[in-house]
Amino acid sequence: MKRIALLLTVAMISTFALQAQTFKVGATLGLPAADAADISSFVLGVDAYYYFTDIDSFIEIGATAGFRNFFGKEEDILGQTVQFDDAQFIPVAAAARLKLFGIVSGGADLGYAFGVSDFLDGGFYFRPVVGVDIADTIELNASYENISDAATWGNINVGVLFEF
Repeated sequence: MKRIALLLTVAMISTFALQAQTFKVGATLGLPAADAADISSFVLGVDAYYYFTDIDSFIEIGATAGFRNFFGKEEDILGQTVQFDDAQFIPVAAAARLKLFGIVSGGADLGYAFGVSDFLDGGFYFRPVVGVDIADTIELNASYENISDAATWGNINVGVLFEF
C-alpha cells in the first residue's frame, strides 16, 4: 500500500513538473474595511503569484507573496488633528483558483501576513478572489482581504495581474 501511495505521489509531482507553470505579477488598489477603515484612507498593494499548474487548467494551485500599505488618515479628535501612521504587511499564502470557461476564475489565498510596521505583529491572512482573464496575458480581479492582527485589517480591492 505504501508503494502505491508513493508511486501516485511521484506521478502527480511529475505531471505538475512536466506542465508549463504560470507566473503572475500585479498591483491592487483598495478601500479599507473593518477596523482599518477607522484609521486608513486607502490601500495599495503588489502581488506575485506562482502557479504549479498550467494556465489553462481547471484548477490552479500555487503560492503568492505581496506587500500591502494601508495609508493612515488624518482625524479630528477632540479639537486636535491626529495623523495615523501607515500600516504595512507582507502576506505569504497558498493560492487556489477554479477556472470556468477558460476566462472567469474564482478562489482564495490563505496564509499569514507579516506586520512590517513597528506596531503590527501580523496575523492570519484570507483573500477570496474573482478574476477575468483578458487575452491570456492580463487578469482583472476583485477581492476582499482580511488580516487578523490585534485589529482586523480588511480592504475591498480591484487589481490587475500580468501573466508570464
